[in-house]
Amino acid sequence: MQSESLVYSNARVKSLENSFLSQEKINRMVYADSLDEAVRVLLESNYGNGIVASAFDFDLILNAEEQKLNDFMSENTIPKMGLETFLVKNDYHNAKAICKAKYMHSDDVSYMVAPEGKISIDFMQEKIFNDTYDSLPKPMAQALLKIDNDRVMGDTNPSSIDIALDKAMYEDILDSLKSSKAASIKQYWQANIDFGNISLFIRYKKIGFSQKQFEASLIDGGKLDKNLFVSYYDQVADSFIEKLKYTCYEKLVNTIDLNNLVSFETECDNYLLNIFKENKQDVFSVAPLAGFYVAKKMEIKVCRMILILKKNKIDSNIIKQRLRDYYA
Repeated sequence: MQSESLVYSNARVKSLENSFLSQEKINRMVYADSLDEAVRVLLESNYGNGIVASAFDFDLILNAEEQKLNDFMSENTIPKMGLETFLVKNDYHNAKAICKAKYMHSDDVSYMVAPEGKISIDFMQEKIFNDTYDSLPKPMAQALLKIDNDRVMGDTNPSSIDIALDKAMYEDILDSLKSSKAASIKQYWQANIDFGNISLFIRYKKIGFSQKQFEASLIDGGKLDKNLFVSYYDQVADSFIEKLKYTCYEKLVNTIDLNNLVSFETECDNYLLNIFKENKQDVFSVAPLAGFYVAKKMEIKVCRMILILKKNKIDSNIIKQRLRDYYA
């Protein structure tokens, strides 16, 4: 059942903040001598409710922890406060996975899907595989129809599935936030859109994609107007970066390296976390719940990154540079 008390849910969050990995534990993972030693930190921390897996199956542990987080958010999502938008993101991830499986003529989607959001995976798979989209959210249904039509016209690029459903996801999320007073959650999603568009601009310019291809991939709804991106696309990238200094993201501009976006993406994650971090003690707002969810998702992302780099024997000092700010 959904919680009817924001104060009660935020009190639960307060008790769960002890489940965050400490900075000391993160550092132990980073400087561990082996992948086994790094994974042991998660096992000692009861990650994924104590699921046991070998070092090379660390995804099982991380996926179990993500499922636990998702279950908590589902139980504590209060209607019309914007918190449901975090679950919507899982729905669109799963729609992408199922749609790609359909076109690969594969019935097995288990290895591609995220924990269920607001929509049952089985239900979504049935609808997508049978091309019956009416009972799915309108933006998702329209995107799936577009993907089907594009396929008929010869577009078999998997990225077109991602683009169509990403656009639909943000349309769905921003539409649901119109009736919500949670300004911080709206700011979070608008920043996500802007950061995605900035990264897209830099990557597409570097690859040499046309302006038409770029415009087709841009997402609506961020604080930065789409025309800003379009008007600078035929200019050198440095001109665009200079323009960003006069936007609300000026503090992030110095982290942009046109040849390597790792530092920029790290600071984007820190920016997103800080949206809720400032008000995480306000039990009468959505900030504690939203902040806990975002911080825990980020922690799982960081653990996955550390373990993948450990598996590939990347130097610990390089891994350290990719860490995010600490939330708790």
